[in-house]
Amino acid sequence: MSIITVNGEVKKEDFGITLPHEHLFVDLSFCYEIPEETNRKELGKQKVDLNNLYLVKRNPYIIRDNLILSEEDLITSEILEFKKAGGTTIVDQTTIGIGRSPIAIRNISNITGINIVMGCGYYMSNTLPDYILKKSESDLVKDMLKEIYYGVGNTNIKPGVIGEIGMGPVIEDWDKKLLKIATKVQKETGLPIFVHILAVPVAGFTGKLQGLKAIDILKRNGANLEKVVICHTDAQIDLDYIKKIISSGAYAEFDHFGEEFYVESCDFFMDRDIDRINAIKILVEGGYIKRILISQDVCLKTDLISYGGGGYAHILNNLVPIMLKRGISKESISTIMIENPQELLDIKDRYL
Repeated sequence: MSIITVNGEVKKEDFGITLPHEHLFVDLSFCYEIPEETNRKELGKQKVDLNNLYLVKRNPYIIRDNLILSEEDLITSEILEFKKAGGTTIVDQTTIGIGRSPIAIRNISNITGINIVMGCGYYMSNTLPDYILKKSESDLVKDMLKEIYYGVGNTNIKPGVIGEIGMGPVIEDWDKKLLKIATKVQKETGLPIFVHILAVPVAGFTGKLQGLKAIDILKRNGANLEKVVICHTDAQIDLDYIKKIISSGAYAEFDHFGEEFYVESCDFFMDRDIDRINAIKILVEGGYIKRILISQDVCLKTDLISYGGGGYAHILNNLVPIMLKRGISKESISTIMIENPQELLDIKDRYL
């Protein structure tokens, strides 16, 4: 029983505390919207620093620089803080379309000694070039399987998860195609599928609607829902929605720990970390613990310790003590941060 990392197979028993949804390198600059006001345009061109840190932490999309993680030395130092806090494993969910960087990820794994699992697949349609969008379903499946079996290009770096698969604000033909592709790849390899559901509502569509629709499409195509993760369930917490995800057999991922911002364009307030902790306690007490995952989805400069955020070690350094005070036991935390990711990521020799 093994888990595939960027450095090959690792026994699942050797995986300790795991963050199942992070980004080491990512480019989300497509999220930046050029404002009409001249002064706001100038703000958007700035680098993130102390002079604008408050503004960009309040609304992370107003400065383009905040949406790009690309500095290997910086990310290495941030990952070392996670290791210092007791962490052992990170799943990098950057897919094609938002800057996946296999060689740089492996470099960091080698330097830090942290297990890193890399994703494969495609992000939302507005991040992808036409040549990918025009490919047939069968060709896209072949491309993904080639990476899984032989590695990305000539790197021999193999993905260990499918995803995060990017769903748009409305699940349209491309999104359905991606879910079908992910299902076909899962059937052959046994790898888990991570589904990105927009946390921020767009045009009246919310994650509560799209997450359940994605599950329905995956189920109809024969996906193993016990190896499916619905991401971003904790932007604005709805316990009924989360319980429906778990009742389907899938995992509900609380992956916005450290994010408490406001999106001005759609008047959207992100829930707070304490709301996430309280919701997890209710779910644990209700018997849902085996289907909960937690992470931080680091993808902004302001998420990093170097820019005033909690970094990859935020949960371990800042929130586990609060979880314990709120009555979530050490055993429950271990189940959520160690046992659940191990069970999810283990491919049980399906294609090795």
